[in-house]
Amino acid sequence: MNARKRLALTAAAAAVSGGLALAPAVASAAPAPAKQGSATVLRAPSNCPRGYLCVYPRPNYKGTPKKVAGNNRDLRRYGGAFDTPWSAYNNGTRCNVTVYEKPGYHGRHYKLNRGTGWKYIGYNLNDLYSNKWC
Repeated sequence: MNARKRLALTAAAAAVSGGLALAPAVASAAPAPAKQGSATVLRAPSNCPRGYLCVYPRPNYKGTPKKVAGNNRDLRRYGGAFDTPWSAYNNGTRCNVTVYEKPGYHGRHYKLNRGTGWKYIGYNLNDLYSNKWC
């Protein structure tokens, strides 16, 4: 198969699976934990202050976010969006943030690069109970 046809087939397959529509806007953007894919935005949601990780109770950065800065061994005390989060945005100023499904930096974990977000987390990260920057 020639290169042009192979490229066309690859692009078509990516478009069907959502890969092109959901391609990261930043080359170093981390993939979302959701099987459905993630989308990054170039600008932070208006209700996510600079320097914070914002976690939302609904997809697409909707609802009142829970906001944290710094490392947190146990986010359960904050409740809300950290229990079954639906979207998240890293509006940190210097670092990527790793989020963990269990307290104490345990369980499944995913890196969310600075200036990127997950519009739809899905069921791959049922709880977000600790976070660590850089």
